[in-house]
Formats: sequence, C-alpha cells, structure tokens
Amino acid sequence: MALALLTATAPFATDMHLPVLPAIAAEFGVTTSIAQLTLSGFFAGMGLGQLIIGPISDVVGRRKLLLAGAVLAALAAVIAALAPGVWVLIIARVIQGFGGGACVVLARAIIPDLVRGDSAAKAFSLLMAINGLAPAVAPVIGGLLAEPVGWRGIHWALAGLHVIQLLIAWAVVPETGSVKEVASVRAFAGAVAGNYVAVLKSPLIWGYLLAMAMSFGTMFCYVASSPFIIQEQMGFSASGYSLIFALISLGIFSSSLLNARLVGRLGSKTMLRIAVGSSFVSSWLLFAIVMLDLPDALKLVGMFLVAAPTAVIMANSTALATSLMRERSGSVSAEMGFAQALMGAVMSPLVGLAANPAVGMVTGMVVCSAVALAGMLYSTARHPA
Repeated sequence: MALALLTATAPFATDMHLPVLPAIAAEFGVTTSIAQLTLSGFFAGMGLGQLIIGPISDVVGRRKLLLAGAVLAALAAVIAALAPGVWVLIIARVIQGFGGGACVVLARAIIPDLVRGDSAAKAFSLLMAINGLAPAVAPVIGGLLAEPVGWRGIHWALAGLHVIQLLIAWAVVPETGSVKEVASVRAFAGAVAGNYVAVLKSPLIWGYLLAMAMSFGTMFCYVASSPFIIQEQMGFSASGYSLIFALISLGIFSSSLLNARLVGRLGSKTMLRIAVGSSFVSSWLLFAIVMLDLPDALKLVGMFLVAAPTAVIMANSTALATSLMRERSGSVSAEMGFAQALMGAVMSPLVGLAANPAVGMVTGMVVCSAVALAGMLYSTARHPA
C-alpha cells in the first residue's frame, strides 16, 4: 500500500492538471499545443528521473534516493504554483516530473526486491489498481478546485501531496536494495552503465518495453485529447468532464483488481496477451466510431474500452521484464518507465497538432496499439518457461 501511494502522486500530478489545461491556455494566451507542454514536460522529466535514478539505485540503494525525489517534486510544485509565465510553469513541471519519476521507478524496483514470478505480477496489479483509482479521483478534485482556486491552487494542493509522499517514504519504506561498494566515481559510473548495457541487450525486455510503452501511448492519446473533445466538442463543463474521466478511470481500477485475482490462475503471459489484444481491437473500434461521426455516447464507450486494459498491460509486462533480470530491477524499471514517460511527452503535443482532436486521438491510438501488439507477441512467444 505504501508503495502504491508513493506512485499515485504521478497520476494526481497529471490528472488534477487536466481540467485546467484550457484555463492555462487562456490565461497565458497560448495555443492548445503549448498548454499541453505542461503535461508533456511533466512526462519528459518523469522519464529522465526514472532513467537516471533507477540504475543508480541498483548500486547505492533505494531509500535515500526515494526521499530526495519526494523533496524535489514538492519544491517544483511550489514553483509551478507561483509561475509568472507559461515557460516557467513548463520548466517547473519538468522538475516536478523528475522527482516524481524517481519515486515511481524506486517503488517499482522495490517489488522485485521482495517478491517474484506471478506474485510480483499480483503486487504490480495492486499497485496499478491504486494508480487506476487515482485518475478516477484526481480529475474530480481538479474539476471541483478549478473554479474556486484556479490552476495555481491545484498546484499548491499537489505540493501538499508531495509532502505527504515524503513523510510516507521516510516513515514506512525500508532499504531493500543492495548497496555496493565502489572504489571511485569511475567505478560507480561503470557499474551503472554496465547495468544499462545488460538490459538493453535483451530483445525480450525490448518486446515487453514496447508493449507497455506503446499501450500507455494509446491511453495517453485519450488523456491528452479528452479535455478538448469532452469539454469543447461535446459541450461538457470542467466538472462534467472530471466526472466522465473518473468513470472511465474506474475501468482501469477494475481491470487491475481483476488481473490481481486471475493472474495466479492464468499466468502473466496469458493476461498480457488478452489485455494487449483487447486494446488493439478497441482502438480500431473507436477509430471507426470517430471517423463515421457516430453519437458522442459511443465515443465515450470506446474511450472506456481503450483505457481499461492499460493497467493490466503495465503490471504484467513490468513483472515479466523484471523477472528476466531481478538483480537489475532498478535498471529494467528505469528503462520501461522512461519509455512510458517518453510516450506521454511525445503523444501529448502530437495529438494536439490535429485540427480535430478526436481524429488526432484515434490515429495515434491505432498506431500505438499495433506496435504494442507486435512487441507483446514477440516476447511472450520466447519468454523462458
């Protein structure tokens, strides 16, 4: 539970921010694509935080880095709340993402320190369940706060959440990693680089990485586009959007609980195949609904079907990948987390370039889901028994 709470601040930092994207664009007089950089900037920082901190934790341990990440995220959220311009806000979000990314990658690395196999997949599922519940709650909170306190007040609230994250890490999380003695900075850098190279040489990990990251990209096409589709095209208010987003996020939460219940019986590979396959089919279904301009209710159902399998994909692909190199779980988690965050950073401005946000969303979805399917099929077919 403590690890899940440590990672839940990342979806809070994105999903509480979503309802106020139009307000940020209006206040600073910038385009939708520029406003979305406050979202993609967070994911860029989150990716770098995971990429850098994960492999370092394989050498120096997890706990101190976890505490430092929480402090950095809290300070950056304060800067964001005080930002005088959009570019200061974007930079603060990058720094906030870096600190949050450190916490996410370390929480994920701690799980294989403690458990393995389908038990690890179950633990990841429970972690994803909490992370799936956070998007159901966060946009509702963001929508309710948007009018009385504005986007600045939301970032003050995020600063408070990061402080709570720091207190949890300090009070509950022990050191689980193995602290290695290194003779010099050069030896330290060599140990970190060696972990990276070993992970990058594994084609199976690459397949799981693609399955996880591209599935996240599929969902993030929805996340980045949904404020503009649901509020501006469908005519819902910020609070109405938040309620719809929360209901769709409950699908992610429910699928995580279902995965935790079934993975011990069916196995991680089977659950991953089912989830990636359903995401692929749902993406094409929503593509057809949008292109045929069918009723808005069908579009919302399609968004639900695309989003629901995401947590199952992330839990099982991460468990299967880390099972291949448990001694380098920090490095594996870092590279998978970086790829995930990179997709969030890339897809947000890309889908914003489309004249019609709905068309941009579904085009990105069908491309990402196809690549995810290919990566999943490659690795699950070759994974050691």
